[in-house]
Amino acid sequence: MKKKYIEQGFVRMTHGVRGEVKLELWCGDQSSFYKIKKLYLDENGEKYLTVASSHGSKNTAVVKFEGVDSVEAAAALKGKTVYVDREDLHLPKNKILICDLIGLPVLDAETGKVYGTLEDIQEYPASDIYFVKTDKGVVQVPDVPQFIKKLTEEAVYITPVGGMFE
Repeated sequence: MKKKYIEQGFVRMTHGVRGEVKLELWCGDQSSFYKIKKLYLDENGEKYLTVASSHGSKNTAVVKFEGVDSVEAAAALKGKTVYVDREDLHLPKNKILICDLIGLPVLDAETGKVYGTLEDIQEYPASDIYFVKTDKGVVQVPDVPQFIKKLTEEAVYITPVGGMFE
């Protein structure tokens, strides 16, 4: 089942003296982040802050929350993970988020053989790397068309090279 509240990043530090904070963003498409008006402080959506303004660069956003008006109030948020409501992202119908892939079975695209479970995806300059947990350990699979064939809400389909999972 898809999570309603998705980890978006965390508060790295304060910014200035008027209550702004710097967020480290974990999402792939940061442009959608700047349209969000509520950030949640728990994965159940019970506690939230309203965004008064936000701007930033590739992986960092400077955010001003309503009611957070001092450096001391902003400092109280330092280190907290922030979440977004999936509905606030306005995702295209067929968009699959990384958080929805984690935990899915990794299958051979041709035979259906189960290689393991997707444990993590990490970004690297050349390509993302899929970490597949097997009964023998963790296998790293580059996110390139040669290996990653199809992503669905049920499984990750790959075509490994000989010896990759042996």
